[in-house]
Amino acid sequence: MSRPAAYDLHLHSVWSYDALAEVEPYFCRAEELGVRAIAVTEHHNLDSITETLAAAARHPRVRMIPAAELTVTTSIGPVDLLCYGLPLRPGGRLREVLESYNAWQRACGAAWSRGMQAIGYPYDDAERLALLRSYRPERTIARQGATHVKNGIQRAHFLRRGYMAREEDYAEISRRAQQGTPRPPYPAAGEVLPAVKETGALVVIAHPVNYFLRNDLPRMEALRRECALDGIECAHRSTPPELTAFYRQYCRERGMVSTGGSDCHESGDLGDPPGGWGHVSGRVFASHIGEEGWLDELLERLPRAEGMG
Repeated sequence: MSRPAAYDLHLHSVWSYDALAEVEPYFCRAEELGVRAIAVTEHHNLDSITETLAAAARHPRVRMIPAAELTVTTSIGPVDLLCYGLPLRPGGRLREVLESYNAWQRACGAAWSRGMQAIGYPYDDAERLALLRSYRPERTIARQGATHVKNGIQRAHFLRRGYMAREEDYAEISRRAQQGTPRPPYPAAGEVLPAVKETGALVVIAHPVNYFLRNDLPRMEALRRECALDGIECAHRSTPPELTAFYRQYCRERGMVSTGGSDCHESGDLGDPPGGWGHVSGRVFASHIGEEGWLDELLERLPRAEGMG
């Protein structure tokens, strides 16, 4: 890759519980780099859609694709699914599903607090809410409530508070808290996917290497059926180039779309790659190896959102 990709279809903003980037800078950077299209794919919600639409109107040369990253419970455990072409004003079953995700986030946060208290630490709801307010804008908390906390921020907080002696202890304290009060499972694929699919949106499995056990074809086929997959995120920083080619061929043989994205979460991800565009490492906006033609294939199959040109 010697230049930025023509699109970035995997981005998160402050409306995701674990992200710190604002929406507008993605459009500014896309316009600067000549990126044709972007998708802000919040974890479990479409709550940034008003801000995304406003930014898209100010940057008409950048195509905005309404989307979200919904994690579902499957036969192999949680799987992240990128859903493209979602309606701008969700109604019916999809609205109910999105509200269930908001409820899940609040329940997950509450379970963290109860679990920590069950093993002897005073990490109550008030302390968790104060921690959320240390990095999340108030407008997101007003909409989503007291969710779970970004792992890196919570880990650092536990260290400061003396709940653990070393950062490496976070996995163990998490396990113990989970035993004290189990966190709720993600919504089930069988409940989420029918609501998504009836809108005409396309379902694409995100960063698939671990889900697919690299290139285990029987497992790939099973997940394709269980998750009603329309495509694969073939290009992602966690995917080796040889697997990008393998996944792309798999998609071609089955009439599926291929996508690529950087998975940006923070404003620091918007700069140039330290080693130049040919030496990308870590999260960098528009820094995947997906081909430009993949975008055209996707756009041909997307439903046209009401209110968009």
